[in-house]
Amino acid sequence: MPGPYVVAGGVYLVSDKVVRLIPEEERVVHDERRPVVVVTGAESNGDPDWPFVLVCPISGSTRRRTRFDVQLGKGQGGVIKKCWIRIPAVQPLMKTALEDQTGTLDESVLIQIQGRLAQYLGLLD
Repeated sequence: MPGPYVVAGGVYLVSDKVVRLIPEEERVVHDERRPVVVVTGAESNGDPDWPFVLVCPISGSTRRRTRFDVQLGKGQGGVIKKCWIRIPAVQPLMKTALEDQTGTLDESVLIQIQGRLAQYLGLLD
């Protein structure tokens, strides 16, 4: 379990059962834990009275990849293989669901994630 402060751009392992990936009826839930990246900022992440964060699941599957997803190479943020940050699957998650932190993404990757999220929300052209 993470300490009192959750890191923006931190990659954490969570039970695959707590993450929602759509279409849910076609999803295979894995026994092993799934990595997620925290996209919320320091103010809410560090507030012990704020119980949740916003995360994007990370997936190695190319089947549901979208133009908004951000690719990670093996080793980035501690991931064990090439994978994709699923921007359209952004979701709230309780801080208590975050387990081991495998790493932290470089600021340039976090900025790319935030930009893609803004594009997906229609805030950028």
